[in-house]
Amino acid sequence: MSITAKNIASVLGGTKSLGKRITTMRDLEALVASGLPKSALDTLVDGFGRHYTGQSANDMRYKIVPRATYKRVDRFNLQASETIERIARLYAMALSAFVEPAAATRFMMRAHPELDQRSPFETALTELGGRAVEEVIERGLHGLPV
Repeated sequence: MSITAKNIASVLGGTKSLGKRITTMRDLEALVASGLPKSALDTLVDGFGRHYTGQSANDMRYKIVPRATYKRVDRFNLQASETIERIARLYAMALSAFVEPAAATRFMMRAHPELDQRSPFETALTELGGRAVEEVIERGLHGLPV
């Protein structure tokens, strides 16, 4: 499945949240390298929160970025920005697969047997975990067991 930079940027709040228009993966890569703004994380977490009440927005936010870091900075470092982008990319993939935002959010937030009963959200906090989540989504799109 091909998720575009525009899909990912949309999940992060688009131009309003990111401060610039993202049209290519190179644009997105440059923005991540320079540090995503706090508003991108807030928009991502709020997107989950509209469709999921299992955790507070702050619980989700502070799993992605430590509370002290969140309160201290306006733009995140490379590591935090990459984690935010990875979760946004996987959420964009889930939105494409499930179409309904509520269904995509449920997928991201509920324990999954292929992920050792961890949620895709929790699993995607690491790069290798993100790859595992991507594989689950891809298998589902191709009609394979997930």
